[in-house]
Amino acid sequence: MEIVGAYVCSHAGLIVSHAAKAEAAKKDAVYAGFDTIRREIESLRPDAIFIIGTDHGRIYTYANLPAFVIGVGAVAHGIGDAGMPECDVRVHQPLAQAILGGAMSRGVDLAYSEDTRIDHSFVTPLSLITPDLDVPIVPMAVNCNRQPLVSFVRAHEVGRRIAEAISDGPDGTVVVIGTGGLSHWVGDKARQDYLRWPAGTRFGHEAEFPVVIGELGEINEAWDHEFMARLARGDAGGFIGEWSNDRVVKEAGNGAQEIRNWLAIAGMADDRPLETIAYAAIPEWHTGIGLGRFNLG
Repeated sequence: MEIVGAYVCSHAGLIVSHAAKAEAAKKDAVYAGFDTIRREIESLRPDAIFIIGTDHGRIYTYANLPAFVIGVGAVAHGIGDAGMPECDVRVHQPLAQAILGGAMSRGVDLAYSEDTRIDHSFVTPLSLITPDLDVPIVPMAVNCNRQPLVSFVRAHEVGRRIAEAISDGPDGTVVVIGTGGLSHWVGDKARQDYLRWPAGTRFGHEAEFPVVIGELGEINEAWDHEFMARLARGDAGGFIGEWSNDRVVKEAGNGAQEIRNWLAIAGMADDRPLETIAYAAIPEWHTGIGLGRFNLG
């Protein structure tokens, strides 16, 4: 398949469930950005959408926690979390199968699920970009919040290898989308500390550390602009070389670890320049909301 569009966006469920709480001008700018992507994808008329979201622990638990997992079942079931409704989206199985096999032949050992389920990191953007859920998808979930995490460089490299697998896949066209971020802090300090416990010590304790959020969330708007500017210069590699996990958490919050999904799409787009479609720091949504496209021309 040919990649004809490459986009990135934030995926907070609050974008939909708390839409009315945001400052009107900021909310309108974000919704206009999603509408721009919707119209562009409609004009591209892709056969499929490959979409990368975050595993938030509602589907893949400490009993079995993959770093990268691709859905290959016939239907992806939206589980109805974070204020989003349950839904079903058809999976483009020939493409999913081609990505799985092609990635593995290139040294990327993807986990896969034939019982394909997706959370708000997929459903939120899809509900705004393809509101009829009528474009088949291939979903890939990435562990972005429960350490140990794959490195930024690995996320970027996996994107490159998946793009190669797509090019060797079935005929047709595909749009790729990475969702998550930008800066945001998820949960109180106790919850954040718990997520950093060593592997093997967290199972059975999650109920002791629920996600607690206030009315307004902390955002580092300057960091968001710096990150997007680096991608606009095609400098994902430079960012990866300078920023560690700990530095990202300190400056932009634990939720900013989802930039792995953006870096994967940058890799798929061969580090072509990112064009910002919209950005707004919206404390009521607890997130710096960014949307962009990679210039594939």
